[in-house]
Amino acid sequence: MRRYWTGLLAAVLFGCSAPLIAELASEGGPLAVTALLYLGASAVLLPLQHLRSRAKASPSVEETPVQPSDWPSLALLTLLGGVVGPLCLVLGLERLSPATGSLLLNLESLFTLIVAVLIGREHLGRRGFGAAALTLAGALILSGGHLDGGSLVGVVLIALACLAWGVDNNLSQALSLRDPLQIACIKALGASLPLLVMSAVFQQSFPPMRSSLALLVIGALGYGISIWLDLIALRQLGAAREAVLFATAPFVGAVFAVVVLGSALSSTLVLAAGLMAGGVILLIGDHHSHRHHHAAMHHNHRHQHSAEDPDPHHQHQHPGGAPRWHAHEHEHEAMEHSHPHVSDLHHRHDHDPSDHPQA
Repeated sequence: MRRYWTGLLAAVLFGCSAPLIAELASEGGPLAVTALLYLGASAVLLPLQHLRSRAKASPSVEETPVQPSDWPSLALLTLLGGVVGPLCLVLGLERLSPATGSLLLNLESLFTLIVAVLIGREHLGRRGFGAAALTLAGALILSGGHLDGGSLVGVVLIALACLAWGVDNNLSQALSLRDPLQIACIKALGASLPLLVMSAVFQQSFPPMRSSLALLVIGALGYGISIWLDLIALRQLGAAREAVLFATAPFVGAVFAVVVLGSALSSTLVLAAGLMAGGVILLIGDHHSHRHHHAAMHHNHRHQHSAEDPDPHHQHQHPGGAPRWHAHEHEHEAMEHSHPHVSDLHHRHDHDPSDHPQA
């Protein structure tokens, strides 16, 4: 259960940020507003990385740093998740009520699931597909012409943002064996600097000082810390099940908008929220265990050797012992066993429903 908390906290931080951005988005140009969000993210992530480097007492390597072969994927996920997605979000939130815009963010989970299953070879059972159908139904209800303060253009823009983030999540999951904090820093800096340049080129106005400071704080928590925690969840759970946890973000945002910001609570909003909540409940109850085969593998990532919580995939020996958490090049021996698992990078095997009735 512990590995779920990072994803849930990431979802809460991001969910609360959406309605707040909706309140401030119209006070400046969309490029400028988005740049401020990622500047705030950079302002909190870079000091955290520096403090972690200074505080580390052990000479062992605790995380695998980004490798040269990772840069093409990093560039693409930064463009999609750090520029295209947030820009479409800000433009869309200008045209929607805070609660409606928050609930439409459930489309990110749907797109993440589709890409993860069809392209990333992640497993999703019947309950998972039923959950995806409920989530899509809720989104369709929200876009059916009865939006409180909404517009079709706003819905399309939010959908494009969620599609960009869905691809970003899957690219990030493929890189999740690298240092999550380092990846989050690269993404935040890689997004904020181009956005600042574009803001200047297109002469976009920044919000007043008070609103700009608020956007920096929102970016620090809802983008910076949230991105870092979400990358950890992607590593531990896989992109499809991370989408399950992140599907709670729109509900958090909608409740925050209604309770704190005084947004209207319409029957359409309640119906859509009910359908989406049903989807989340279905996914959370989707358990997966069967006998599976692991081919031999050589790679480098963070892992542990713990007598209290033994990991069957990391049984290699360290002369003189090893710190609980460490990273280095190591071999995975071929093995076949059965245990509950998720579609992390150690479990990308094919699934035959006739062979795995529990899948």
